[in-house]
Amino acid sequence: MEFVDFYVSTASFFFSLLILWSGVGAGVLVIPVLITLFNIDPLVAIASGSTFAFISKMLMTFGHSQQGNVDWKLVYVFLRICLPVTLVNAASLAYLSDGKPNVSLELCLIIGILLAGCLALSALLSNSVKAIVAKWPLSSMSCSTGILMGMTGVGGGVLVVPTLATTGGLTIKTAAATSIPIGLILSLTVSLTLGSRGLVDYQLVISLLIGTVIAIPLGMRLFYLFSDNVIRRVTCTLIALALTGLAVKAANLASHL
Repeated sequence: MEFVDFYVSTASFFFSLLILWSGVGAGVLVIPVLITLFNIDPLVAIASGSTFAFISKMLMTFGHSQQGNVDWKLVYVFLRICLPVTLVNAASLAYLSDGKPNVSLELCLIIGILLAGCLALSALLSNSVKAIVAKWPLSSMSCSTGILMGMTGVGGGVLVVPTLATTGGLTIKTAAATSIPIGLILSLTVSLTLGSRGLVDYQLVISLLIGTVIAIPLGMRLFYLFSDNVIRRVTCTLIALALTGLAVKAANLASHL
């Protein structure tokens, strides 16, 4: 890969707008797209996607906190359970990765990401599923998010936002903004843990971040322009396409076992 991949940066630009506006997509969109569209190894995609999510969400958190959109008390409450669970699961994933090609592990990771993505898509599309997710106690949702984030890099936004909006009593815009620093810390944990095994592709991360740096100033100006429904529909369409490609890749891998 050349030092900067124009196509990766372009994809990152649009993904970053959605992440900034909805709090969703850093894992459930970026990681499947890296695996399917750009043919990145799943472990590298999780590690690099988490590194990208950490840095990009740091920039987004700064923008939202400047506008007073983040509820820092709920950030602390959510992370005190979620963070150690994420660390344990990410460390387990790093331990299972011995640096050698492992089709079975690759398939398991893709299936895990696929299942997490389907849960995320269901929560976005179905009011009944969203209601079930939202009724979970904050501690249970925090623990579940930690497991998913640690093993797949997915879940830091799409599971957190409905919980904060109901259990936390926040508006959807404030919940989306508050979920971003939560995802930031969780992504940093996954990134450092897997990065210690040399699984982060820094050229890929730089290409992703170029799109983000361009998107954030524009996205902050347009934050209140689009309705929640428009953002949700666009996000769901992209997630569905990414998961379809991921399912095809899983079927191809399964045929080689």
